[in-house]
Amino acid sequence: MLAQSETGSGKTHAYLIPILERMDFSLPRVQAMVVAPTRELARQVYEFSREFCKYFPKFRVRLFTSEADRTQNEEGLSSADSPQLVVGTPGRLLDLLKTGSLNAKNCKTLVLDEADMLLDLGFFDDVASIVTGLGEPQILVFSATLKENLKTALGKFVKSTFSYDAEDKQTAGSVSHHLVDVRHADRVVSLLSLLKIKNPYLCIVFASNKALVKEAYEGVKAAGYTCCMFSGDLEERERKKTIRLIRENRYQVIVASDLLARGIDIPDVSEVISLDLPSEIEYYFHRAGRTGRFGKSGDSFVFYDADTTARPKMLIDAGLPFNFLVLKNDKLTEDPVGLLPKRKLLKKKALPEEEIKELRLAKATTKTKKVKPSYKKKTKWAMNKVKQKYRRKAIQKSIRQDVERKYKAESKKGKSEDE
Repeated sequence: MLAQSETGSGKTHAYLIPILERMDFSLPRVQAMVVAPTRELARQVYEFSREFCKYFPKFRVRLFTSEADRTQNEEGLSSADSPQLVVGTPGRLLDLLKTGSLNAKNCKTLVLDEADMLLDLGFFDDVASIVTGLGEPQILVFSATLKENLKTALGKFVKSTFSYDAEDKQTAGSVSHHLVDVRHADRVVSLLSLLKIKNPYLCIVFASNKALVKEAYEGVKAAGYTCCMFSGDLEERERKKTIRLIRENRYQVIVASDLLARGIDIPDVSEVISLDLPSEIEYYFHRAGRTGRFGKSGDSFVFYDADTTARPKMLIDAGLPFNFLVLKNDKLTEDPVGLLPKRKLLKKKALPEEEIKELRLAKATTKTKKVKPSYKKKTKWAMNKVKQKYRRKAIQKSIRQDVERKYKAESKKGKSEDE
């Protein structure tokens, strides 16, 4: 089965419950396998699965990722406590299958969770090897996005007899999308301004590169918010600890790379802020999908300026209903213009050479070798005096031109009357 549904709609439980319904708990053999693209996603599925152990005492589930050594993974696989469900990342699962440590001959069901991410990260060769080693299991493919290139790639080993596409939405309808023009202001400064205005309950701030993630985190932390950073720079232990503290609701602001955008369930996220848009525009849907989960409302804010309108236009073309805002002077106001070009300021006219020379002379004559009180005011006063002189000249010239135009117009009128 190929199944596509918006983030936060319950895909994980949609495959876990049927798997458990078919499972023979008296048989200590691997009967189902879930393949996830990242350690964090695999652990999340594992923790969801463990919740069912209290209802089924004989149910066993194991997690296989690089969080643990392979020797630790191999422990207990051949005993009477062998798991019926295994969850893991492609590389580690394939290693255990190749060495024979993991016996999956009785595996009835294989789940590919966040399948488009498996494809994007280049795991499909490993997935194909896993499928080959399992015989002919039922294969369930779940993803928030299910594009044609993914269906083509899956066609090599997934003969789908059923396809489920949810509503034509990639984020929940309860999410409001906002494009925020920050008018070329520094993104971290703009972020602090928006946080001050919104005072979020729990906000995730996304940036496309690690440097901006770190810069934003340091700025938010310095501003006094309880916050954390989540990116590929964190070591395994730190990543695991950070996810745990996030789920314990220890933070008001989470600053993250797109590593946190996919599939991770963080309850009660009220706002998502994108300091920029990812190069793969699909990732925006996953970012926005961190809020508005399971029927709750949420807001997704995207920063842009006049130089970065191309990607916002792509999202609008994809059918997202954005409203337009302007962030300036710690105020968030509606923008009636949106992505249309703003009114350009008239270019300053080049100053006459005479005025430039006099301005330089005024600045030079007021300059002193030693810094004295009010020297800047004296320089400014001298330069303003030159500017006022040439402003009067410009006004006088304009008046003369108006008089000449008026005189010419009257002369033409008189000639036409005589004729």
